[in-house]
Amino acid sequence: MDSTGFGLPESLKDLFPGAGGSAAKAGAKIQTVWDYKSSGFDHFALTAWNIPDNKDVDTVVALAQKGILFLWDLGYFTVQALAHIAATGAYFLSRLNHQTNIYETVAGHLTPLELVPFLHSVKGNIVEKDIFIGAKDQVRSRLIASRVPEIRVNERRRKARKNAKKKGYTPSQAHLTLLAWNLFITNVPQTIWKTETVVKVYPLRWQIAIIFKSWKSSLH
Repeated sequence: MDSTGFGLPESLKDLFPGAGGSAAKAGAKIQTVWDYKSSGFDHFALTAWNIPDNKDVDTVVALAQKGILFLWDLGYFTVQALAHIAATGAYFLSRLNHQTNIYETVAGHLTPLELVPFLHSVKGNIVEKDIFIGAKDQVRSRLIASRVPEIRVNERRRKARKNAKKKGYTPSQAHLTLLAWNLFITNVPQTIWKTETVVKVYPLRWQIAIIFKSWKSSLH
């Protein structure tokens, strides 16, 4: 699942409001769900640019059926959507929104997992941990943390400091620590996907970005 946006003539701003600020006054998004196995679209909708991606996620999770996999980026992350997918026997693979409440089981009780101290304790380049997501829904998941190469980490941190400076604040040390990792969550059992497989599967999401690029470059 993903979306692509484009500007429209200002005369359409009432029907298709833009993102605001210095962006185009009018704009639209195409919300899509592309089936990787059949190369077909399961969902295709035109929306105004100012509607957040996660507002469309309820329409998409209604497609959930046992055994299918939903693959999306953070723009669509909601705990309620993950809970619905899991309840139908379907699967999800997503990056982790680190602001979400996550828990681990300690002595039979759910305890908040302090993500940054946990990552500081990791010695290798990849680690997996069983977690629960959300204070209310408590969706069972696997957390996979994959260390990012140092050159990429430095690039991420430069960008984070630059963006923070524009907005008048300093990024926290915790945020800078998290930039050293790719954090994934999935409910696909380990009997189906080994830890390393999760990291290899996620880049399939870029297939839909390639489709968008072909629309814009070939169809203008």
